[in-house]
Amino acid sequence: MFPHKQIIYKVNKYNFIRSSVDFLVALQIYCKFVIQQMAIYSYLRTMISKNITPKELWSRQQISSLDIDYNLWNKKRESIQNFSRMSQSCIFTVDVFKARYDFASDNFSTLLGYNPTWIKTIRKQGDVLEDRIHPDDRSQLLEYQIEHGKFIYSLPQEERNDYQQIFQYRILNAKGQYVNVISRQQVLEKDRNGKAWIIMGVVDISPDQTFTEKIKRTIINSKTGEIFAQAFTPAEKQLTNREKEILLLIRQGFLSKEIADRLDISIYTVNNHRKNILTKLDVDNVMEAINTARDFGIIY
Repeated sequence: MFPHKQIIYKVNKYNFIRSSVDFLVALQIYCKFVIQQMAIYSYLRTMISKNITPKELWSRQQISSLDIDYNLWNKKRESIQNFSRMSQSCIFTVDVFKARYDFASDNFSTLLGYNPTWIKTIRKQGDVLEDRIHPDDRSQLLEYQIEHGKFIYSLPQEERNDYQQIFQYRILNAKGQYVNVISRQQVLEKDRNGKAWIIMGVVDISPDQTFTEKIKRTIINSKTGEIFAQAFTPAEKQLTNREKEILLLIRQGFLSKEIADRLDISIYTVNNHRKNILTKLDVDNVMEAINTARDFGIIY
């Protein structure tokens, strides 16, 4: 709820507003504060939309062509291409400004069976690198990437490039067999304002080829080394999008009534979700729920 009544005037015989000018100044400050809160509220409601896509999240960077230098990037890109010819890894880069893949190494063809022509013309091929990912993993991977994007864009801008994602998922190899791969993604190049511009991914065949129907995911703060999510979430502990949404709001200090107003649902529905969260996570209170959800990578 918006804090319409949160400005409290402490008035006594020694301290009071002595003129209409003082009152107008105070009113102006209050109105500015309310407008800021409305903007934040609108932003958060947009961020939890189920229809958001990775490209829409990228667009939130609002990178300007004046703040990036493609001449400089092309030189670095050439160095990455040269390195990729010596590496056994599959390497790719994503251009956030142009919302497309920028480069993919030849190993995507030799190791994972991608069409060599498509790899060499990756800039024109859309989301072709997703084509050989197991269908079940592909949808879950997309969900995780969107969830991670929401988390990143909720941070102060100076902290947004500090996190690295590591996934293990299934993908077809050159023989047409599904194998587990490990994919690491992190910011490689920033614009002049520190916004993520070029993202690099490195994909390797995983040494762990144990069959699993779930993606394994780890989020690491590359500056502190702190791990924000563990390998995977057991099926019985998976929360719905609404339950995760409510748990995040609880962590921010919102009460059930405030959550109900914010999400435009009844307080009865909120309390039902709270009970379901505790049951699924097998905990006794919301603090335990928050810690358990974080340990399993459900929220971070």
